[in-house]
Parts: sequence; structure tokens; C-alpha cells
Amino acid sequence: MQKKLLKRKIIDKIRVGVFISNEGFGHSVRQKTIIKEFLKIKPKSEFTVFNYKRLSFLKEYFGNRINYVSYPDTLSTIKNTNGELDITLTKKILERWPGKSKNAIKFLKKKKFIFDVIISDLVPEAFRYAKTENIPSFGVARFTWDWFFYNSKLKSLNSLKLISRDLKSSNKIYFPTFTKGKILSNHFFLTKKTNLILNKNLFKENTFDFAKSKNKYKCLIMDNGTKTNSELIKKTIVYLKKIKYIDFYIAVDNYSNNLKNYIAEQENLIPVSGLKNMHRLIEYVDFLVARGGFNTLTEILIFKKPALLIDEKNNPEIRQNLLQMNNLGYSAIMKQSSFKSKFPNRINYFLKKEMTNIKNKLNVKNFQSNGAKQIVKDIIKIYEKS
Repeated sequence: MQKKLLKRKIIDKIRVGVFISNEGFGHSVRQKTIIKEFLKIKPKSEFTVFNYKRLSFLKEYFGNRINYVSYPDTLSTIKNTNGELDITLTKKILERWPGKSKNAIKFLKKKKFIFDVIISDLVPEAFRYAKTENIPSFGVARFTWDWFFYNSKLKSLNSLKLISRDLKSSNKIYFPTFTKGKILSNHFFLTKKTNLILNKNLFKENTFDFAKSKNKYKCLIMDNGTKTNSELIKKTIVYLKKIKYIDFYIAVDNYSNNLKNYIAEQENLIPVSGLKNMHRLIEYVDFLVARGGFNTLTEILIFKKPALLIDEKNNPEIRQNLLQMNNLGYSAIMKQSSFKSKFPNRINYFLKKEMTNIKNKLNVKNFQSNGAKQIVKDIIKIYEKS
């Protein structure tokens, strides 16, 4: 007796709620790419984004095409002025999270949102909310918060148990290439690996004139969405201006007007305003000095750019990213203590001993960046079969 084949219903419009962590910039960049891909495949779909720090970044691209909800920062980390994870303050946030997440869910229920699918990157309580409303939910992540806090020695047991339970409420969690095996095994039955997630055209347009950098190295010194290294970079500027054979493109959004003007007056220092412009430059410079967040790693791999990645004390995600990249020969590691007076020597060593080998390693690899398309197709397939 033949089994009947279940017909897959084709749905033109899917109502999607997207919860984006306020931690850093990479979560929003990743979801921007996923939403864009989703609208290509299902152009009639409706999106509502929950976030508050990066809504202006998303509005600049999508305008009124999607909806925006200012959503509280329920779970995040705090950095000190040295760019290190502040264990004491971050532990307080973790301990308060169960109560804050409960209040966030009350807010969501009160608003009576109607969704067919929820995507979370990676706001844990979004999965709990989805389960209570019987909505299929999908995570997108490089790491999970339970793994992060456990490996940061922040073991608030009740919070970690609840985070883990929330994650297990999801239908599936997508992890891009290079995700640590231990993270995947923690949630083994829910995980699906994808290619890297990057829209190469997202920051494509170049607005910089590189004529003055002819016959010189071009280095982008990146700050990031968490502004972790702003103070360290600021203290290093007096040493950068002495390295005349390199033009340094420096993110200046977090600096005073006086310091911005001082940078602009230097022969080999070029101020860069706006996260968008900073990321646009990656494709055009010779090498980077940057924090090793996963979005930056993705751009390094796709655009094949040698980098000095900055270690970050007490941060297991950054530490894992750096070790992985360094062990594979795709980048070099720079300690935060190498800023200021030690910076010229570290740069010299990188250019003479490390950069060529890294470039050769990257050039023979062909990393795929269509992870967003893989995720969207899988979500639609699962939803239409439900």
C-alpha cells in the first residue's frame, strides 16, 4: 500500500517577528541580510523587528517596508574602559534577566502581535514567548548565551537553566561555519550548520579616495558595535601618526570634535564616520586591526583580508574566535596591552613575519556567504509543511 504524499501548501505572505540582540552590531547586520533574502523569496511577507540600539541602521535600509518595535535590552554584557568584560556588572545583568524576560513577555502578550514565524538572533525569551503562542521559532547564532556565561565563570544557575530551556523551545537554531563544536553539541538536536552569512553588496559603494595612499599600506582600525576598543585606539593615535609608511583609517564616531579634527590634520590618519563606511572599507584596505567579533571574521574570510585581531579578557566568544582563526592561519592575535607605545613594534612584526603567510592561506580558500539564503529557504519549507 502506497503512502500518501503530504502536499506542501505554498503561502505568499508570511508574518515574521525578528528579535535582535542589542549586543554589538553583527546581529543586526546578519538579520538585515536574512530579511532582505526573505523578501526576495516571499515579497509579500510582513516583518516586525524588535530591538532598540540598531533600529535606525535597519530603518535606513528598509524604511517603511518593515515595522519596528523598541524592545528592552534584556540580556547583554558590560565592558570596562580597557575593553574587557566587566564580570561584576555583567553578572548583575544575568541575575536580573529572569525577571526582565518575564516582563518582556508580558509586554509582547499585551500588544497582541500576530506572527506566523519568529526568528531570534539570539534573544532567549523570544523562544519562550513563541512556545506560549504556538508559533514556530528559529534561532540564528554564532554562540549561545548559556555557553557564553558558563565559560565566563558567570554561573547564575537559575538564569543559565532558564536560558537553556528557552533555547530548547525553538524549532531549530542555525549556526554558520566555524561555530565551536561544544556549542553545537549543547543543543545537538536543534542545530543546523550553514555557510557564512554576508551580503557582499551591503557595504559595496566606496566613497573614499585612495590616491594619497599610493605606495603605502592601507590599514583600517575598526571599532565595533560594542565600542569595546574606543579608549584603547584613542590612546594609540599619538603613536600611529609616527608610522608614516601606513595610512590608518580610524573609526571616530565615539570621539570628541577636537580629537576628530586632530586626526584629520595628520598626514597618515584618515577619520571614518559611521559603521557603514567603516565596513565598506574592508574590501579596499590591505589589512585590519579589529576586535574579533564574528561579523568581522566573516568579512575577513569572504574578502580575504589579513588582520590583527584584538584579544578581549574574560570574553569566551572573542577568545574562541581568535584561537580558531589563528590556528588555521587566517589571522594574527594582538593583545590589548599591545596598544599605545607597543603598537608600532607589533605592526612591524605583523607586516614582516605574518601578513604574507595569512594572505596566502586566505587566497587558497573559497568561503561561501549564502548562509542567509539557506536559512530562509529552510524556514519557509518547515513553515509551509506545518
